[in-house]
Amino acid sequence: MNTRKSWILAFVVTLLGAVAFIYISGLKQPPKQGTKAAAVIAPYFLVKNESLPLKVTGSGQVRAKNRIDLYAEVNGLLQTQKMDFRTGMQFNRGETLISIDDSEQRANLYAQRSEYQNLITSLLPDIKLEFPNEKDKWNQYLNSIVIEQPIPVVPATNSDKEKFFVTGRKVFSSYYNLKNLEAHFNKYVLKAPYNGVVTESLINPGGLVRSGQKLGTFSNLDLFEIAIAIPAEDARLISVGNEVELYIAGQPEGWQGKVVRISPAIDLNTQTVAIFIESTNQGLREGMFPTASINCGSIDQSMEIPRNLLIENKWVYFVDHDSTLQRVDLNPLRYQEKSVITNLLKDGTKILAKNIPGSFIGMKVLPQKED
Repeated sequence: MNTRKSWILAFVVTLLGAVAFIYISGLKQPPKQGTKAAAVIAPYFLVKNESLPLKVTGSGQVRAKNRIDLYAEVNGLLQTQKMDFRTGMQFNRGETLISIDDSEQRANLYAQRSEYQNLITSLLPDIKLEFPNEKDKWNQYLNSIVIEQPIPVVPATNSDKEKFFVTGRKVFSSYYNLKNLEAHFNKYVLKAPYNGVVTESLINPGGLVRSGQKLGTFSNLDLFEIAIAIPAEDARLISVGNEVELYIAGQPEGWQGKVVRISPAIDLNTQTVAIFIESTNQGLREGMFPTASINCGSIDQSMEIPRNLLIENKWVYFVDHDSTLQRVDLNPLRYQEKSVITNLLKDGTKILAKNIPGSFIGMKVLPQKED
C-alpha cells in the first residue's frame, strides 16, 4: 500500500514540474532583431593655411648682468658707516660700500712718502751742480709732493746722464714702491662701480675681516640676463637681435628682451646650445625662472595642428567628400610643445577635431563642424 502511494506522489510531483516548466517557458520574450548601429558623429575643423610665427621656447634663471662678488684683499676691522653694507641697501656709483680700518697702513704710507720727499730733497744740491738746467724742474716736483696725497709722477729725464744719475739714487725704485703701497692702501675702501643694490651680505660692522674672505654680492638691477638651453637643431633658427617674450605661467604680464649672445658650442651631455637674453624691463627679479619665447620669423602657407590629433606622430584623419574617414601624412615642419606646424594640408580639408575610439580608414561618419 505504501509503495503505491509513493508512486502516486512521485507522478504528481513530476506532472507539476512539467506544467511549471511549460508555463515559465511561455513567459520568455522572443529575441528582437538587431537594429542598425547609429552613425558616429565626427567633429571636424577646416584647414586654413596662413603665415604662422616661428617661435623657439626655453626657460632659464634671471640674473643681474652686472653682478660682482666682493672679497677682502686686506685684514682689519670693518668700520661702521652711514650706510652699512646690508642686503637690500642701494648705493650709487662711487659711494663707499665697505670701509676697513686702515689707520696702521695709513701711518706706514705717510712715513714712506716722507722718506721719498727727503730723498728728492737730498738730490737737489747735486742736480744744481751736475744739471743746472734741470734744477727748476726738480724743485717744482719737490714742492708738488704732499704727504697726505698720492705721489706725483717722476719728472721725465732729458738725457741719459740725468736718467742714470736719478736711477743710481733709487728715485725710480722708491717711486714704484710707493705706488705699490698706495694701491694696497686703496683696498681698504671698496666703492660701488655702478648704481646697484646689495643682494648678499656676509659681514657685520665691527667684525674682523681677513684677506680672501667673501664679503657679499653687489648687483645692478637695471639690466638682467637670462641663459636658456635649446635643442641644437633649433639654434640655426636664432640670430643675435631676435626679439624675445618672457613670461611666467599664472602671471598676467610679461616682459620683453632680445638675444645678445649665442654659444658656438653644443653641450655634449644634453645636446643643447646656450642662448643669452637681455632685458631691462621693470618687474624682473633675480632668481625668477621665466619661459622665453624667441621670435624667429614666420612660416608661410602653413597650419598648426594639435599634437594630440596625430596618429603614430606623423598623420591625421580627415573627413572625405563621401563622409568616410581617410588619413593624410603631415610631415611636420616643426614640433612644438602642444602642436605641430605643417604645410601639406590643402585649404578646406576637414581635419578630425578629436580622436574617435575604434576609428579606421573608410569608416562612415556623420560630419559635424566645430569652431
